[in-house]
Parts: sequence; C-alpha cells; structure tokens
Amino acid sequence: MKHFVKMNKELSELEILFQKFYYQYAKRHLDKPHAIEKVWDILNSIPTNILPPKLMKYLLSEDLFFSSGLDIAIYQHIRYLPVYWHSHNFLEIIYVMEGNCTHYIAQQELPLQKGDICIIAPNTRHGLSAFSEESIIFNILIRTSTFEQAFFGTLSGDDVLAEFFTRILYHTNPHPYLFFRTDEDSDILHIIRQAYQEFHHNNQYKKQMLNNIITTLFILLLRNHGNQVIFPKSTPLGQNENLILILKYMQANYRTITLKELSAIFNYSERQLQRIIQTSTGMSFHDNIQKLKMKQAARLLENSNLSVAEIATELGYADPSSLRNSFKKYYEMPPAKYRLLYKKE
Repeated sequence: MKHFVKMNKELSELEILFQKFYYQYAKRHLDKPHAIEKVWDILNSIPTNILPPKLMKYLLSEDLFFSSGLDIAIYQHIRYLPVYWHSHNFLEIIYVMEGNCTHYIAQQELPLQKGDICIIAPNTRHGLSAFSEESIIFNILIRTSTFEQAFFGTLSGDDVLAEFFTRILYHTNPHPYLFFRTDEDSDILHIIRQAYQEFHHNNQYKKQMLNNIITTLFILLLRNHGNQVIFPKSTPLGQNENLILILKYMQANYRTITLKELSAIFNYSERQLQRIIQTSTGMSFHDNIQKLKMKQAARLLENSNLSVAEIATELGYADPSSLRNSFKKYYEMPPAKYRLLYKKE
C-alpha cells in the first residue's frame, strides 16, 4: 500500500517554541507584521536544525525552495511563526484547508477561512498570520514560468480574461493577488491533497505529475469559481460583481456584440461600461473586439483551409475587404501572406 503523508494537526516542536514566544512576548504582537529585524532575536534563538535558515530572509529566491529540478514546492505553513514582511521572485498560492488565518498585503488585511485560495504575484510584499492550533494551511510555491504556462495556458483562447488576469497580477496593482473563495469544494481539496502527497514522495515523473496536478487545480478554480474571484481592494473594479461575467460574455459573443447591446444586457450606460472595460483590460471595447477577431482570424488561417471570404463571414464582417484591411493593420501583412508564413501542416 502506498505510504500516505499525514497532515500535521498537532503542533510540531518548532510550532510549540513559537507558541511559547507568542505568549511570553504578548506585548510585541508577533501575530502582526513586522520588519524582519524586529523579530531577529526570536528567529536566531531557534536552532538551525529546527528552523531552516532559508526562512530567515526578507527576499526569498527560487533556489532556496525548489530542488531536484522541480517547478513546484508544497509546505504546510508553520503556525505561530512571527509575522514579518517578505517577498519572493516566484508565485505563491495560500490554501486554507482547516481553520483560518490573516493575510497582510501592504496596507490590506485579508481574513482567510476554510477553502480560501490566494494567488500572490512575484515580488509582492506580504505576511501570513496563522496563530491557531486548528489551522492547516498550505504554501504552494510555483516558478513564475511554470505558473504562466499552467494558468495562462488554461486560458488559451480566452484572450480577454487572460489579458485581465495578467494586468491584475503583473501590471496595475502595487500588491497584486487573486482571491478565490472555494468553501467546501471537495474537488479542490482532493487535488491539493494529491499535490502534497506527490511532492513528498520520490516517484518517477514527479515533476511532470506535479505540474499536471497544478494545471488541473487552475482548471477547477476557473471552471468552478471563476465568476466569484475577488480582486484587490485597491483595484478600481474590485467591488464589481459583474466584471468577469462581462469579460466572458464579450469573449463568447465578440463576432456580433456591440457596446450598446452589452450595456443593455448588464444594465450599464455605454460610458460606464466603456470605463469598466478600459480599466480592467487596458483597452477600449472596440480594441478588445478587434483583437479577438484578429486572433481568431490568425488561428483559422493557420489551422484551416477556409478562404478569406469564409473567415470574414465567420467573424461577422460585412465583406472580405474589411477583414483584409483590419488584418493588415493589426499584423502588418495581408491574410494571404500570413497564411503562407504560418500555415500548419
């Protein structure tokens, strides 16, 4: 029978030490974020065979956490660990399996409960406060290149959402994250358990299996909870509950949808909706629709034998010349030349 790695519900030796310090130095509020220098005395008092030195840094790099050529590392978070500001050059996913914790990102305080998942972009200053014996929390660390392949690969063909998530995680926010409230989603729970087990065994094809499991996690998140994703409060549209639905509707109906029709469907004025789309994607409604049509035209030129006239009809153009003109402007070459260069056998 395959050995099963148990989740640590009882406090470890290290956690017991940190718990003792927490009560001993109650006035220092070790459950609130500090500069790491403020907790050096506590961290340095722990023997290095108990507290890994790699944790005692403000800037955490990939080479400290990823071994044997792996792209993913999964650890159970240390409870009662004094909270200190830190950042890292890889992505992190926080998953609360049991209990609760508080995630601090710059000036934001984000309470997390059972089932919550928070994806934190690289180089984001943050700290995690887990000061309950009942909490079981996992830190899933992913190389940036692997995350982009898995997460944005899942969104391939969904250009509007991919552009939006890229802006949230990399461009528009000083402390970017994505927050999914999965509640009692047993599929999510199972896939994270599976990833944890795989990480702690040395099986054949471990790297490939872990990468595939994490890709499955992103598929489940986007399929089951994509419409309820919570954005940073500092994002202008953080409170807009229709945002993902608007973007998905644009993606599904870009061939024929107009701004006026979209405004009526979601009960916004055209001016309001234009602002929402511009802020969330960095492009106007027209530019988004144009990009979607051009991307699909390019895919059809590469992968089908449809004529330019047939592609124009497929994409809702009144005549082939309109498609040709738009395509040439976007790709700086006519459709026929593009097909010659990129047509797949």
